[in-house]
Amino acid sequence: MVLRLCSLPWLATLLLVSGPLLAAEPAPDCPEGDATVCGRKHFERGAQAFEKGDFAGSATEFEAALAQRPHPVIRFNFALALARLGRPSAAIAQLRQVIEDPATDKELRGRAERERKSAEQALSRVTFRLSDPTRERVELDGARVDLAGQGELSIDPGMHHVRVISNSSVVLDQDLDLAPGERVELRVGERSRRIDVVVVPDAAPAAPSATPPVVVPAPQPADSGKLPPTWFFVGVGATVALGGLTVWSGLDTQRAHDDYERDLPRLTQGEADERVKDGHSLELRTNLLLAGTLVAGAGTAVLGVWFTSFSGKAQAAVGVAPGRLFVSGRF
Repeated sequence: MVLRLCSLPWLATLLLVSGPLLAAEPAPDCPEGDATVCGRKHFERGAQAFEKGDFAGSATEFEAALAQRPHPVIRFNFALALARLGRPSAAIAQLRQVIEDPATDKELRGRAERERKSAEQALSRVTFRLSDPTRERVELDGARVDLAGQGELSIDPGMHHVRVISNSSVVLDQDLDLAPGERVELRVGERSRRIDVVVVPDAAPAAPSATPPVVVPAPQPADSGKLPPTWFFVGVGATVALGGLTVWSGLDTQRAHDDYERDLPRLTQGEADERVKDGHSLELRTNLLLAGTLVAGAGTAVLGVWFTSFSGKAQAAVGVAPGRLFVSGRF
């Protein structure tokens, strides 16, 4: 399941990334370049890819959808795909944008907060114990790192290359393969040039959230104060039912009158009076049903014209995304 956006037109209704995942090119089947159409198709393909476990393809499609029409649901789904790819730092950056976006509703903001905490737990942490921080510098994956007095780096899990340079001498040149949530401490001894790699025990690292993409309902139109169409159709049904009963009662009254006319020569005065009394009761029943039918019909007409809103669907569920680890909704 994915956080899906509903028919809006898909928006009116639902990075610490080292570089863009993929350029946001129009979907092949919308060459006219309409942003709404292209964005919807990218989003739907991203949701399908996520559900199939193709997180790289999912992230690419969601990023392309974001480029067409930014929306917190799409960004949430994009963040979930990044988290599944083992890129929690990029996911955290996207989730922060979802949380800070004024267009994000309360439920989605709560989901984003939970996913951000989960992604933070998946970060690996490396602590440097340097003998002389004023003379020693740290490089991570070829780029110089400013430890800013804290000595700890929070980075994505996986393979990293670390170097510690003192003046012009390299005192540490090492590859680290970090697991999600792992904490490592590197101690560099100035005099002995000794380097200790200490794995800091910690609670079991949090596994990436297995939440499926969120299914987000379409944004609801402003309440006009009118009733939903259901009430109008209930009135139509009641009118039809009363009309049917009226027709039946009229036919039953006519049949009783025909029987009375046929049997009148053989009836006693008492029997004739009883038949007349019954006939009046049948006529009254028919008249009351007819009046009820007319009132129901008129009331239904007034209800439909002045008090019922027939515009659009009340809600489209899809289910995002960013759908429960992911947000699926339809555009």
